[in-house]
Amino acid sequence: MRLALFGGSFDPPHAGHVHIVTKALEKLEIDTLVIVPAYLNPFKSSVVASGSQRLAWLHEIFKSHQRVQISDFEIVHNRSVYTIETVQHFSRMAQTIYLIIGADNLEKLSQWYHYEELQKLVTFVVATRNTVEIPDTMIKLDVDVPISSTLFRETLCPLGLEVTLEKEITHYYKEHHEPTN
Repeated sequence: MRLALFGGSFDPPHAGHVHIVTKALEKLEIDTLVIVPAYLNPFKSSVVASGSQRLAWLHEIFKSHQRVQISDFEIVHNRSVYTIETVQHFSRMAQTIYLIIGADNLEKLSQWYHYEELQKLVTFVVATRNTVEIPDTMIKLDVDVPISSTLFRETLCPLGLEVTLEKEITHYYKEHHEPTN
């Protein structure tokens, strides 16, 4: 089996994530794309939305995507899970693993836990963002979408999602998080 793993906080999920998944399904020869929301990114100190809430939103967003699965692997650990742990877990069921990351992760990629081992286990797929240069050794996904979860949390700007779900997410963040503008 050929898998692509797409991890992240998804706090909240937005149209940029949907574009990344769509492009990856078009470009990569894979059987399944697995979205793996983090309980807590090892480089962050907190999340606004609970793991179960982010899982529910992702299930709703991707319910019509045949080759997309949403995994609770990291959420159920109730701790920060390193990417290498997630890759090792899924490598038991896949011969090939692509790891989808955003270009904003490239600067700190060499600092990831067990990065050298991770490099041996996956092919990196990098979603473009701004003008960050993608190394030739990695697969590039052209998906510049001018939205980020951070921007949304700061300004409650549009997420680019289906209207009912977007209203639900915006209401959640109004209730649980104060924008900083």
